[in-house]
Amino acid sequence: MDELHQKELVFERNEKSKGVAYILWLFFGWLGFHRFYAGKTGSGLAQLLLSLSVVGLAVTILWWLVDAFLIPDMINQHNLNAIDMIYGSEPPKPEPEAAKRQLPNEMDSRRQAMLNDLKQTGYKKERRDDITRLYR
Repeated sequence: MDELHQKELVFERNEKSKGVAYILWLFFGWLGFHRFYAGKTGSGLAQLLLSLSVVGLAVTILWWLVDAFLIPDMINQHNLNAIDMIYGSEPPKPEPEAAKRQLPNEMDSRRQAMLNDLKQTGYKKERRDDITRLYR
């Protein structure tokens, strides 16, 4: 198994799902379980302790509603951190010169011919048909 395949397997093991986070938020969100799942253990613990106190129950309900909008960013950030952990900060490998150059296809050659034609006529090519005279 090559190194790239191993890295992909490690990422799949560490990747978090937004769907699972929303299910945890829906059923156990007032306890902060979705935050534990997203790797936000500090704020998850604070939400858990607040929800267990009578005074913090109102704050926890408001926090629970706000988290509905924050879950996608939390999960995306966790997944990006997992990618950084796995791949490190190695710069992307440059593509070889042969891969950068593309062979011109038929449309590219037609486009270039039209551009050359426009340059030669000074961008004012007149159409010589009866239809264009009707609309002038």
